[in-house]
Amino acid sequence: MNIPVFDAHCDTIMEAQIRNCGLRENKLHVDLKRGMKFSPYAQVFAVFTRPGGFTADMDYSKDHPADILSKIGGELLTALLREFEKNSDILSLCKSTADIRTAEEKGKIAALVAIEGAELIGCDLFELERAYNKGVRLINLCWNYDNALCGAANGPTKSGLTKRGEQYVRKMQELGVVVDLSHASEHTFWDVAEITRRPIIAGHSNSKTVCGSPRNLTDEQFKELIRLHGVAGLNLCQDFLNDSGKADISDIIAHAEHFLALGGEKAVCLGGDLDGIEKPPKGITGIESYGEIYEAMLRRNYPETLVRDIFYNNLFDVLEAAL
Repeated sequence: MNIPVFDAHCDTIMEAQIRNCGLRENKLHVDLKRGMKFSPYAQVFAVFTRPGGFTADMDYSKDHPADILSKIGGELLTALLREFEKNSDILSLCKSTADIRTAEEKGKIAALVAIEGAELIGCDLFELERAYNKGVRLINLCWNYDNALCGAANGPTKSGLTKRGEQYVRKMQELGVVVDLSHASEHTFWDVAEITRRPIIAGHSNSKTVCGSPRNLTDEQFKELIRLHGVAGLNLCQDFLNDSGKADISDIIAHAEHFLALGGEKAVCLGGDLDGIEKPPKGITGIESYGEIYEAMLRRNYPETLVRDIFYNNLFDVLEAAL
């Protein structure tokens, strides 16, 4: 399949641990065998756990101590890197865009590691460096609750960056770790935009104009991403696609079209949130369905160069400047 895919966010390693399966072939939204049908294929794998840890019975209401979350985060990172090693014949851990290009030339999947919620590595500068040395190249500052760095979009305070958060962002960019502002509050977004020295991303966030979820971006935020040479990743969660929570491929394209109307030809990418969402939109079963979205865009007379930018080049270009 001569369709390129570079996806900015999946939660597959968490689901793989819950279901006791691997990355190579499974019944989840993402596996390597299905991803290999795209050429080239690059995937950002997020280390993520809900507050209850990686069990099938999770309690969102519990606020676990930081040391427990850090322990779980470390275990998941270890599990992810182990899966990469097991599948090194078809996958390469990439720490730079040069690594991504090399993987592409070898016909391998380019795999990058993200941390979804800095609390999983303790919101700590020393742990940030350790994570970087293990290959982590993207970090969401928070998940659905406030932490020591910032306020979350779904958190109680909607606050911005703390002093510790400012130090953390500066250290991330000094190292070459991409700041991902999906899940962060709007206040946090603008605080980061004010101090950033490199492109930033919202790796799995849609348009708030199209769907009013607090997890989505205002037009002003998206225009700021354009100004900062960043990207927003189209999220396939139905609750973020329309206000009814029942969506299909046309809703995905509606978000793309709104972003494009704001001048976002170079600022839209894929950020499916696969394996982090309960049920994908109608017509989408998993990573294999990206081909359906690609063809749907072509049927709407999108230039294929634009579709390929959305599907691969835009995210690659941002990472080339940010890492």
